[in-house]
Amino acid sequence: MVTQMDVARRAGVGRRTVSNVVTGFPYVSKDVRERVLRAIEELGYVPNRAAQQLRTGRSGVIALTVPEVGVGYFGELGNLVVEEAAARGLGTVVAQTRGSREREITEIERLLALQPDGVIMSPLGLTAEDLAGVSARTEVALIGEHFVGSPIRTIAIDNAAAAGDIVTHLVQSGREHIAFLGMSAASPNFNQLRRRGYLEALERHGIAPVAAVEARDFTSADGYDAGAVLAARLAEGAQLDAVFCVTDEVAIGAMRALHDAGLRVPDDVAVAGFDDIVEGRYANPRLTTVSPDKREIARQAVAAVLGEPADDAQIAYRLELRESTTGIVQPA
Repeated sequence: MVTQMDVARRAGVGRRTVSNVVTGFPYVSKDVRERVLRAIEELGYVPNRAAQQLRTGRSGVIALTVPEVGVGYFGELGNLVVEEAAARGLGTVVAQTRGSREREITEIERLLALQPDGVIMSPLGLTAEDLAGVSARTEVALIGEHFVGSPIRTIAIDNAAAAGDIVTHLVQSGREHIAFLGMSAASPNFNQLRRRGYLEALERHGIAPVAAVEARDFTSADGYDAGAVLAARLAEGAQLDAVFCVTDEVAIGAMRALHDAGLRVPDDVAVAGFDDIVEGRYANPRLTTVSPDKREIARQAVAAVLGEPADDAQIAYRLELRESTTGIVQPA
C-alpha cells in the first residue's frame, strides 16, 4: 500500500506537505502542490478517508448537483469537477435534480446526510432562502448566475455580455433579422440574462428584435420543435436571417429542423448557440457558440467549497466562430 511518506519521497517534500495538499490546505505553493499531485497520480496513492476525517474533520468527499447529467454542458462540467476533485485526492458524489425545487431539496438532503465537505450547485428551482439554509450547514459554491447579489460564492461568466458579443457577431456578418430562441419569461436566470444581452446588442445596433420563439426546455428536442416553428414562419414570408439560441443543445435541434424544412445554414439562416459543447463542434455545420472556460469554472468551484481564498469569480469566455454563421469550413 502506498503511503503519504512514499508520495513525499517521490515529490521531494515532507509528509506534512503531502497531508496539507490531500486535505485541501490552501497555503501550499502552486509548484509544490503540482509536484505532490503528480506524485499521487504516479503512485496511485489513495488517502485513508476514515483517518483523515477524524484528524481533520473533513470527509474527503464533495457533492455536485446539476439539473441534467445527460445535457452536454452539465455532463462536460460535471466531468471536469470530478477530475479536479480527484486531482486533490477527493471523491465526488453527483445528483441530478431535473431543475425542480422539490427535487433539488430532496437530493441536497440526501447529499448532506453523507456529510460532504461542500456542495457545488447549479440550482434552477431553489429560492434564496433555500440556499441560505444549505449554506448554513456546509460550504456551498454556485455555478452560474442564479441569484443576483448572493453572498454565496458564485462562479460564472457574464452571460448578458457574452450573449451581446455573439449577437454583435451576427450583426457584423450582415444579419438584420435575428430571433432569440429560448425559454419563456418564467425561466431560469441564465435564460433571462442571455435574452437581455440579445436585446441590448440589437438596440446598440439600431435593429428591431424578431418575434421570439419559445422552447419548452433547453434540450435538442425542444430546439427542434422551436426550429420547426421558425421554418414555418419563413415559409409564410417572415423576415428571418439569423437565430441566437439559448444553449448549444437548442441550437443543434433548431439546425436539424431548418435542414428538414429545406433551409440552408448559414446561407438562409445563420445559427449561433451558447456553451461550446462537444456535439456542436461535430455538428453539420459546426456550431458558432460562446465558449466559457469550463475547466476554470470547475477549478474555482472545487476551491470554493474547500474554503480556499477567492479568485476573481468572473470567468473568461471566448467566441468560437464556426460554419453555422460564417460558412467557412474549419476543423473541429
